[in-house]
Amino acid sequence: MSQDSDDLIERFHTANLRFRRNFECQLLQRMGPSITAPQMYVLFYVKRKGKCKLSDIADKVEVKPSAVTVMIDRMERAGYVVRRDDPADRRSILVELTASGEEMLAQAVSIRNELIHDYFSRLTPEERIVLTGLLEKLAPPDKE
Repeated sequence: MSQDSDDLIERFHTANLRFRRNFECQLLQRMGPSITAPQMYVLFYVKRKGKCKLSDIADKVEVKPSAVTVMIDRMERAGYVVRRDDPADRRSILVELTASGEEMLAQAVSIRNELIHDYFSRLTPEERIVLTGLLEKLAPPDKE
């Protein structure tokens, strides 16, 4: 690779890292101290999948089941999720969103959309389309 390519790679990496950190920081600041980034991710996942086994959540967030258990304990105390017995497997527990979890998620989506709108305001309509298309091209397919 040429020096120009190395410079471009470094610029890409730095810009991507700064964007992601800034976006997450802004989102969490506006959400307040009531939820963490990993908890927010779990809410999105459970909303999309419906009732989920703890092991599925652990696989998705790539942590040990014991770490997910602690996270779900906190989320349950906050009223965002509830555990239920799995009728198909008495050894398993399912996690599902509560009304409060749905509200937290709706608030997060609203704030996320406002932030994206703010970022988009810096771009022309054509640049928005190109940027979105490039990100879709670079993003790995979802594992589900």
